[in-house]
Amino acid sequence: MYKKFLLMMAFPVIVISGLLAFKLFTVVTGEDIVLETRPVDPIDLFRGRYVALRYQISELNLDGYPAGGSFQYGDTIYATLSKKDEYWDIDNIFNKKPSLADNQVCLRGTVRYSYGSTSPIDWGIESFFLPEDKAKEVESQRWAGNLTSAVVTVDQFCNPVLKSLIVGGETVTIN
Repeated sequence: MYKKFLLMMAFPVIVISGLLAFKLFTVVTGEDIVLETRPVDPIDLFRGRYVALRYQISELNLDGYPAGGSFQYGDTIYATLSKKDEYWDIDNIFNKKPSLADNQVCLRGTVRYSYGSTSPIDWGIESFFLPEDKAKEVESQRWAGNLTSAVVTVDQFCNPVLKSLIVGGETVTIN
């Protein structure tokens, strides 16, 4: 009976630790890239105030890529990115994890839906939670035209983790 109780108590701890270890692995072993963002103004009733992010790479014209026509709602999509000037941008898209050149990283996302040849993609890095006062300040700076970019760490398995934002040249992190 005591062993069952200990197992029941340990299970949630193991699950939560596993989730944290997964993100920690990406942060420790991954490569940092900078992505350009577009403004969106959100409030989540259950989770509070956050900065919603939409990226230049979040809406793709799939016809512009060799594997483009084969994606539908809910499909997993892989994109190779390389640094172009200040930001990283997509070189190509695939329906399975691609081989990478030395100067590339890979992002894994999900096709939200398709209209015509354009599809919005969720990369899993679209929300950045901040204390309410800080989130309002960041959002107002973004809407005032201050350029915003996101520092994202990507591991060898194409998993992204959003590390920080750069708003008007200042780095914003969760403290």
